[in-house]
Amino acid sequence: MPAIVPCTWSGVFPAATTQFGPTLEVDIDATQAVQTALVREGVHGLVLLGTVGENNSLSAEEKRAVLKAAVQAVGGQVPLIAGVSEFTTAGAVAYARDAQALGVDGLMVLPAMVYVPTRAELEQHFRAVAQATSLPIMLYNNPPAYRVNIELETLKSLAEVPNIVALKESAPDPRRFTDVINALGDRYVLFAGLDDLAFEGLTLGARGWVSGLTNAFPRRIACPF
Repeated sequence: MPAIVPCTWSGVFPAATTQFGPTLEVDIDATQAVQTALVREGVHGLVLLGTVGENNSLSAEEKRAVLKAAVQAVGGQVPLIAGVSEFTTAGAVAYARDAQALGVDGLMVLPAMVYVPTRAELEQHFRAVAQATSLPIMLYNNPPAYRVNIELETLKSLAEVPNIVALKESAPDPRRFTDVINALGDRYVLFAGLDDLAFEGLTLGARGWVSGLTNAFPRRIACPF
């Protein structure tokens, strides 16, 4: 099995917001200003175009423009992780390749949108995206929002994929952190994904927190880390 890609991500990674103008066009300057302010306030990385970043509300061109602008504004200062939230696996593969070419540091990959996949379909989606890039990948498990759970057996199977290195866990039961660690040890770097369960997740072994709340209180939340 190929060596697992090292993952040094830890701390608070806000799911950064995307800013819009009065006619709902993406305001690149304002978006860059938010990204710069978050980094200045001490966050440890940024998740770009996650759910809070309006990923599925943007066109393909808008998404790529936001990523390019983020790399220009704060690239090299903190890890930049691009959300991959597409309607098809082919679209996710193309976006992952473009994100790497634009200079981001990693990807946060969601299931394909709309249709609920079987376990085999979900695993194939993640494998296809991982094979399309050399970037480290964080999987995003959010059963209430996406109606599919990344089961432990799926995580065990994907453990052989060297660049799938982290898991953002947003299951509503914090025992999930313990279950993943008991089943897989330290194979995946765990991030808490629900703001109201962040304490529990970090207490149970998560190394970081992908947070929407940090957009409002970046210094207060990042400081303890």
